[in-house]
Amino acid sequence: MTDTIPARHLIRTPAYPWLLDESGFVRAGHVLKLIDIVGSEAALHHLNQNGMHGLVVTASLDRTNFHEPIRLWEMIRLESRVSRVWQRSLETQVVVRAENFITGESREVATAYLVFVALDMKTREKISFPPHEPQTAEEQLLAQAADLRKQNRTAEGKTAPFTPIEPEDNPVIMTKLMTQSDANAQSNVFGGIILSIIDEVGSMVAKRQALNQPIVGVRQDRMSFIAPTFIGETIEARAILTKTWNTSMEVQVEVNAINPNNPSEPRRVASSYLVYVRIGPSGRPGEVPPWVLRTELQRQRAESADLRRRIRQQEETVKLTLPKPES
Repeated sequence: MTDTIPARHLIRTPAYPWLLDESGFVRAGHVLKLIDIVGSEAALHHLNQNGMHGLVVTASLDRTNFHEPIRLWEMIRLESRVSRVWQRSLETQVVVRAENFITGESREVATAYLVFVALDMKTREKISFPPHEPQTAEEQLLAQAADLRKQNRTAEGKTAPFTPIEPEDNPVIMTKLMTQSDANAQSNVFGGIILSIIDEVGSMVAKRQALNQPIVGVRQDRMSFIAPTFIGETIEARAILTKTWNTSMEVQVEVNAINPNNPSEPRRVASSYLVYVRIGPSGRPGEVPPWVLRTELQRQRAESADLRRRIRQQEETVKLTLPKPES
């Protein structure tokens, strides 16, 4: 049986004071954690609704745009749905809204697209998702956009491949031991935990470049989960600056897992690029001090950052259309 009406999954939670950054806005890392949770619920529902019992694992967070910040005591509302199903993977769309407690008004603050793979519960081997054929015009456009993002992922991987961070890059490093509170029943660390760590270490780099002035995360690009992380391992996240533009900057983050039984051989488990904007005294985007490129590797990273930016702009401006019905 094929799912013809994709279910929508919802999370609503207040913006508590301890979730705010120094600018008084909810930290992007917390929102990313919630995005991963609600996105995985939609993927798991699609997998299990036809009697297929398995697990879903986050493969990538393809693109997250933060349009506006979330403020204290606003209600964070996240809604997810399946946007595209391929044979061995599935994409979900997550829309984040901020709701005012008093007026009831709400506004869209972020959109995200996540890709999941399915695993057999016993063997942990990859399995196929049940098929889904878009039924409405909106669903067909969502599927077209998902195919475009998939094509761009492939193209970007060839033209702007991930360049590992080396010690001579002088990265900002953050470490954290993974405990039971960070993982599911299978001892796999939640993808949202990794996303939160990535934003935290990326913010450190961005704030340093902004001369310790306030910054805000506006985009998470091409977040790739390469391998699982387990309870008892230590996460080591490394971050460097790759490019500055007028009011924004891109940060590259690489995440390794260190097993206590084999500490000399860390495993790369995730990688990501994030974009931050510097906030000026007026509360508007302020000028970012330029990043001076000193090595050939830094110049290559900057060129790749420009390419990623052009791909994002192309994804946002392309006009998708439905085929005309046959007469």
